[in-house]
Amino acid sequence: MDKETLYKLNKWHEEDEFQKIVDEISLMVEEEMDYDVISHLVRALNNLKRYEEAIEKLLSVEEEGKNDFYWHFELGYAYYYLERFDEAKNEFEAAWELDQNDEDTMRFIGFCKEKLQEAAGLKQENFDPELYTEEQLKVVERHIERRIGHYGRVFHEIVSPDIHVDIAIIDPDPDHNYYTLVTMGMGAHRMTVPPNFEGENFDRAELVICLPPDWPINSNSDMWFWPVKWLKVMARLPGEQNTWLAWGHTVSNNEPFAENTKLSGMIVSNMIDFDEGADKCILPNGECINFYQIIPLYREEIEFKVSHSKDELIHMLDGIDSVVDLNRPSQCISESKKKFAIPSEDIKSVLSDWYGPLGCKATDRIMVDGEKIGYMYREEPDPEMPDSGWRFLAGDESDEYLNDPLNIGIYSLNTICNYDPDIIPLLHASYGTAYFRDETGKLRKRTI
Repeated sequence: MDKETLYKLNKWHEEDEFQKIVDEISLMVEEEMDYDVISHLVRALNNLKRYEEAIEKLLSVEEEGKNDFYWHFELGYAYYYLERFDEAKNEFEAAWELDQNDEDTMRFIGFCKEKLQEAAGLKQENFDPELYTEEQLKVVERHIERRIGHYGRVFHEIVSPDIHVDIAIIDPDPDHNYYTLVTMGMGAHRMTVPPNFEGENFDRAELVICLPPDWPINSNSDMWFWPVKWLKVMARLPGEQNTWLAWGHTVSNNEPFAENTKLSGMIVSNMIDFDEGADKCILPNGECINFYQIIPLYREEIEFKVSHSKDELIHMLDGIDSVVDLNRPSQCISESKKKFAIPSEDIKSVLSDWYGPLGCKATDRIMVDGEKIGYMYREEPDPEMPDSGWRFLAGDESDEYLNDPLNIGIYSLNTICNYDPDIIPLLHASYGTAYFRDETGKLRKRTI
């Protein structure tokens, strides 16, 4: 496959233009249909829900794909959505053997097991899940009532293969005008934390998600039940993968949670808008259960974390409503969807004598339209964030423009210096300092 075709296929995939991929590949002659081309075609067919065709193409290159993680994953994915769960489980397990760091694979293995258990009519007596002691459970229930909210209802789990995960439902009230759903049971399992975090009370957790007051909380429709499903998925993830969940961890889905939203992943966050002490429950033996809030993300936001860092993603998400909003604006657009004035491959290393955080914010008037920096200011950032505090504007942005998060991005100071080297001597200015470009084109200091 030539570079131009590869670029087009990858670009269309990032833009969710899957039919264009299929159309492009359909024009190729048989000699061009190598393993890489078929892999691109299969990925597009799965995204178009043309699972039978995807399976046919995958099986045509079975010998080449037997040691390829993606071949097994895509085949398992197609089988899963055709409800061929036993075959799907086999393929996901084969993929897991090839890459034991992929969270999505283990999640699908768990989904397959649940479906097979349902089909087999298994009952609770077939399992011996990890449970809180009666005393521990009372402490957890009391903590939720006192620190998070009174719950009058509980989604009780009927069959629990590994841990027993009930979900407390806290109805909207004048102080918190939203539903709050809280897991009760995840913390019975001690998570496997990295050696450098052992002894710091990160091995037990429960999860919280907040839903709007008009959410059809009793609906079993996929459009509305997915938050409950995902509380259970994430509660079981540490046990299934022998890992842990804590602040900043993300878990992605291969497609949107439901047809009424494009949200397709979760980030584990601190408790937001709850009383002090809501995030920690102390058991009778002194052990701590951490309560985390989970917030849905878009695919490009998770991709941003992968290409940057969890700190930068958390900083980018600062200010979004912690209550689920099915249609909230994405906080970032991938580079492929913005045509920057200076292509990334042309960015040079021009910033020296700088040893602090490199993160900063700039508007698209500079980064996309190529305007000079007309106004720059430095605010004191959160010390836990990799943020220099610098903000860069062209100076002609309207309030409406600035209120749209899609018009502002997080960048490296070195990148901004490539756009406007005039700022380099000014970057060491203290917090609370601003510069504006006067009529002569010179940046002049102003205290804010």
